[in-house]
Amino acid sequence: MTAYIELEGIEPTELKEIAGDPKASAALNSNYQDAEACRRVLLGQQEAREAVRGVSTSEAITIALAFGRDDLLPMSHSDFRSAWRRIDNRQRRLVDVAARAKWATQYESPACNG
Repeated sequence: MTAYIELEGIEPTELKEIAGDPKASAALNSNYQDAEACRRVLLGQQEAREAVRGVSTSEAITIALAFGRDDLLPMSHSDFRSAWRRIDNRQRRLVDVAARAKWATQYESPACNG
């Protein structure tokens, strides 16, 4: 059974209790630029396309993978395997927790379909 993280009206620091996985949700609660961007997208405050602007390659990869947007992957890492190898363990946890979260907007994560 997949555990989803509810985000509507929840402050980022409250996600630790709701997710049930402190290590995973700590990635979403961190002050890293990619984590902040993922929170904004999940809360409907920003589009994923806007979130990847002006960030590093690994941060852009993290955001693109978190939201299933292979069209946002940098050209140098345009396939999943090379993109996944480029990011570190913190970013992989961030991809995982963001992909499992329910979006506050009309859009749903690809992992939440059905």
